[in-house]
Amino acid sequence: MHELGLTRNIVDTIQEVVRKNNVQEVVKVVLEIGQISGVMPEAIEFCFFVCAKGTVLEKAHLEIRRVAALGQCKVCEKEFDLLKGNFSCPSCGDSVWDLISGKELNIKELEVI
Repeated sequence: MHELGLTRNIVDTIQEVVRKNNVQEVVKVVLEIGQISGVMPEAIEFCFFVCAKGTVLEKAHLEIRRVAALGQCKVCEKEFDLLKGNFSCPSCGDSVWDLISGKELNIKELEVI
Protein backbone atom coordinates (compact mmCIF):
# COMPACT_ATOMS: atom_id res chain seq x y z
CA MET A 1 0.00 0.00 0.00
CA HIS A 2 1.83 3.09 -1.23
CA GLU A 3 -0.73 5.31 0.50
CA LEU A 4 1.08 4.79 3.81
CA GLY A 5 4.27 6.31 2.40
CA LEU A 6 2.32 9.14 0.77
CA THR A 7 0.50 9.87 4.01
CA ARG A 8 3.74 9.90 5.99
CA ASN A 9 5.07 12.48 3.53
CA ILE A 10 1.89 14.56 3.85
CA VAL A 11 2.08 14.52 7.65
CA ASP A 12 5.82 15.32 7.58
CA THR A 13 5.25 18.22 5.18
CA ILE A 14 2.46 19.66 7.32
CA GLN A 15 4.54 19.26 10.48
CA GLU A 16 7.40 21.17 8.86
CA VAL A 17 5.07 24.02 7.85
CA VAL A 18 3.46 24.26 11.29
CA ARG A 19 6.84 24.11 13.02
CA LYS A 20 8.12 27.03 10.91
CA ASN A 21 4.98 29.02 11.74
CA ASN A 22 4.81 28.24 15.47
CA VAL A 23 1.42 26.55 15.19
CA GLN A 24 0.05 24.92 18.33
CA GLU A 25 -2.48 22.59 16.74
CA VAL A 26 -3.90 21.71 13.34
CA VAL A 27 -7.69 21.66 13.41
CA LYS A 28 -8.42 20.73 9.81
CA VAL A 29 -6.53 19.37 6.81
CA VAL A 30 -8.01 19.50 3.31
CA LEU A 31 -6.50 17.24 0.66
CA GLU A 32 -7.31 17.13 -3.04
CA ILE A 33 -7.05 13.71 -4.66
CA GLY A 34 -7.59 13.24 -8.38
CA GLN A 35 -9.84 10.49 -9.64
CA ILE A 36 -7.06 9.02 -11.78
CA SER A 37 -4.17 9.69 -9.40
CA GLY A 38 -3.89 6.06 -8.39
CA VAL A 39 -4.42 7.06 -4.76
CA MET A 40 -7.24 5.54 -2.72
CA PRO A 41 -8.85 8.25 -0.54
CA GLU A 42 -10.09 5.68 1.98
CA ALA A 43 -6.56 4.36 2.48
CA ILE A 44 -5.18 7.90 2.88
CA GLU A 45 -7.86 8.60 5.47
CA PHE A 46 -7.02 5.46 7.46
CA CYS A 47 -3.27 6.08 7.24
CA PHE A 48 -3.64 9.76 8.15
CA PHE A 49 -4.97 9.02 11.62
CA VAL A 50 -2.26 6.43 12.20
CA CYS A 51 0.55 8.74 11.00
CA ALA A 52 -0.84 11.80 12.83
CA LYS A 53 -0.93 10.07 16.22
CA GLY A 54 1.29 11.92 18.70
CA THR A 55 1.68 15.00 16.47
CA VAL A 56 0.00 18.43 16.25
CA LEU A 57 -2.26 16.80 13.64
CA GLU A 58 -3.62 14.16 15.99
CA LYS A 59 -7.01 15.86 16.54
CA ALA A 60 -7.30 17.34 13.05
CA HIS A 61 -10.38 16.75 10.93
CA LEU A 62 -9.38 15.38 7.52
CA GLU A 63 -11.42 16.47 4.51
CA ILE A 64 -10.73 14.81 1.18
CA ARG A 65 -11.96 16.47 -2.00
CA ARG A 66 -12.08 14.38 -5.14
CA VAL A 67 -10.88 16.13 -8.29
CA ALA A 68 -12.64 15.08 -11.47
CA ALA A 69 -10.65 13.60 -14.35
CA LEU A 70 -11.15 16.23 -17.03
CA GLY A 71 -9.75 16.41 -20.52
CA GLN A 72 -9.87 19.07 -23.20
CA CYS A 73 -10.38 17.96 -26.77
CA LYS A 74 -7.59 19.12 -29.09
CA VAL A 75 -10.00 19.25 -32.03
CA CYS A 76 -13.05 21.15 -30.73
CA GLU A 77 -11.50 22.39 -27.43
CA LYS A 78 -14.47 21.23 -25.31
CA GLU A 79 -13.79 20.05 -21.76
CA PHE A 80 -15.22 16.69 -20.78
CA ASP A 81 -15.18 14.09 -18.01
CA LEU A 82 -12.70 11.41 -19.02
CA LEU A 83 -14.41 8.73 -16.95
CA LYS A 84 -17.76 9.10 -18.69
CA GLY A 85 -17.78 7.30 -21.97
CA ASN A 86 -14.70 5.88 -23.62
CA PHE A 87 -12.07 8.62 -23.21
CA SER A 88 -13.34 10.27 -26.40
CA CYS A 89 -14.79 13.74 -26.74
CA PRO A 90 -18.58 13.55 -26.42
CA SER A 91 -18.94 16.61 -28.69
CA CYS A 92 -16.91 15.60 -31.74
CA GLY A 93 -15.92 11.98 -30.99
CA ASP A 94 -12.18 12.60 -31.31
CA SER A 95 -9.87 10.77 -28.92
CA VAL A 96 -6.99 13.28 -28.87
CA TRP A 97 -7.11 15.38 -25.72
CA ASP A 98 -5.03 17.11 -23.05
CA LEU A 99 -5.39 16.22 -19.38
CA ILE A 100 -6.73 19.17 -17.38
CA SER A 101 -7.20 17.56 -13.98
CA GLY A 102 -7.53 14.29 -12.15
CA LYS A 103 -3.97 13.29 -11.17
CA GLU A 104 -3.65 15.67 -8.21
CA LEU A 105 -2.55 14.91 -4.69
CA ASN A 106 -2.41 18.29 -2.97
CA ILE A 107 -2.49 19.67 0.52
CA LYS A 108 -5.10 22.30 -0.26
CA GLU A 109 -5.84 23.91 3.12
CA LEU A 110 -4.83 23.86 6.76
CA GLU A 111 -6.89 25.28 9.58
CA VAL A 112 -4.70 25.95 12.61
CA ILE A 113 -4.76 27.52 16.07
